[in-house]
Amino acid sequence: MLSNSQPASSNARNDPIVSYSQALHDYTLHLWTESRRMAEEKARCRAARKEDAARRRKPEEIETSDSPETSNSHPT
Repeated sequence: MLSNSQPASSNARNDPIVSYSQALHDYTLHLWTESRRMAEEKARCRAARKEDAARRRKPEEIETSDSPETSNSHPT
């Protein structure tokens, strides 16, 4: 039995170990959330750069495949 007349939840809120644990949890959650946000942003930037590079290459490929100098067929 509890020797104090205070409810258990009140004791938990005043317990320094519980307070420290909650603060550590909140801090760790904040760090993890920020890390995930940065990783997702980095992945979006990489995908955008890759897509941009692919778009830049496509017009060049189309131009070179349509040009007569690269064509193997001879006009008749």
